[in-house]
Amino acid sequence: MKETDPLFVTALARGLQVLRCFTPDRAELGTTEIAKLTRLPQPTAWRLCKTLVALGYLVPTANDKLRVGAAALLLGYAVVAQTEINQYAAPLMKTAADALGTTVLLAERHDAKMVIIQRSEPANVRRVMLHIGSTVGLTDSSLGLAYLVAQDAAERDRIVQMLQAEGMWEPARDPGRLQAALAEYERHGAVFMRYPQENFNALGVPVQPADRNRTLVLTCGASDALFTDEHLAATVAPTLKRLAGEIAPLLMARR
Repeated sequence: MKETDPLFVTALARGLQVLRCFTPDRAELGTTEIAKLTRLPQPTAWRLCKTLVALGYLVPTANDKLRVGAAALLLGYAVVAQTEINQYAAPLMKTAADALGTTVLLAERHDAKMVIIQRSEPANVRRVMLHIGSTVGLTDSSLGLAYLVAQDAAERDRIVQMLQAEGMWEPARDPGRLQAALAEYERHGAVFMRYPQENFNALGVPVQPADRNRTLVLTCGASDALFTDEHLAATVAPTLKRLAGEIAPLLMARR
């Protein structure tokens, strides 16, 4: 929905824009910093912050800055505590994590990012430094590429055009990345992502219900010595695909 839509509430959008300024790396911000990040006039940013403080979404700190308040946490908890994901998918993810010996993540798209909404770790192993609420890009991660290949051609082209318009992807620099992901998905039902500089390999598998109303993505990764291409294809991909098949029915639209 665009700002030209008569139903679009600009003040609400700006308030949410203020909240999105806060990240794990920017836990505390002043109103001047918020105005710069949002490109809003300083008085507008100040009024929005005062409103969010009054509602408990922002909290003043001792050094005259602001941090996210508990009211915002309630919104995030409403996402991760969905009954189906919390009670059904999480134990299945734990079984897969134990079998594969690495962390298994579940993510959903928001704009140009994939947001982690659930994670499960095997006992005594911590390999992936992504937590619930962490984000990764659509074009440089197994999560993002797996999401893209699961879309129909028209939707995929629309997303790519959006990324290009926002300067977030230049296909000319890596023209084969999406095509390679599409080929891997057709062959394996999964997308491989290799990070040679980090000696790390990952694999992403889309989770889609029969009505295709929503797409989540599962991923896991480990050192390339452990997650070789052969192991990814023979063991990791089938494990995550089975897990995706068990989670997908939960995403069917209720009628």
